[in-house]
Amino acid sequence: MANSLGIHPNHTGISLRKAAQSAQSFATAILCLIAFTALAMAQNPERDRAFDHGGIRVSHERMMTDFGGGNGGQPSPDAVCGEDSVAIGFHVQTGEFFNTAWLDCAHVRPDGEPGEEVRMTERTGTPGGRAVQDAFCPRGLVLRGLRGRTGASVDEAVGICSPLREIAERREHLRTEPTQAVVRPNANGHPAGAECPPGFVVTGFHSNAGQWMDHLWVLCSELRRGD
Repeated sequence: MANSLGIHPNHTGISLRKAAQSAQSFATAILCLIAFTALAMAQNPERDRAFDHGGIRVSHERMMTDFGGGNGGQPSPDAVCGEDSVAIGFHVQTGEFFNTAWLDCAHVRPDGEPGEEVRMTERTGTPGGRAVQDAFCPRGLVLRGLRGRTGASVDEAVGICSPLREIAERREHLRTEPTQAVVRPNANGHPAGAECPPGFVVTGFHSNAGQWMDHLWVLCSELRRGD
């Protein structure tokens, strides 16, 4: 029976139930959105920790880390990346020995990732050789050292690559992937390596050279968080 206002009791109950269901659906949607946001932040904590104070800058200061080789030759001009740029790969021109080496460099973007534009450095070493061998970090990774073999000269070099953000945060266990190996003909030598300290990346090469590249050093620069 309808009441004095003409509203049937069943209609009132249905309306209340619909309102409650709508409110519940809205609350569920809000909770889902909060959970999704929290999950996204949990999956990318380094983005918030490392880059909420102005991103990353590359120090102008460089330190040398000895990769190895012989005692001959004279200092050759360095191969160095530009300002706020880091190495993402390298090239070597070889004949019987390593002759010259140079790097591919990418600018560090405000979000802490290496940029898409690649610029080559000048060459270090001595002119000569024939084949050019390339060694590239996987996409998104940067160079933080070399491994290989050396003796009276440089016999083999393989790049060590890791994510730039992980290096900047000085993580103990970095994701690491190698470049292609650059090897001279009839290589022998003994195991060698030059790795930048925690928080540093490769930004250049230094060498001693005569008729060929006798000795190689890796130049490392520190990654610093901006103010």
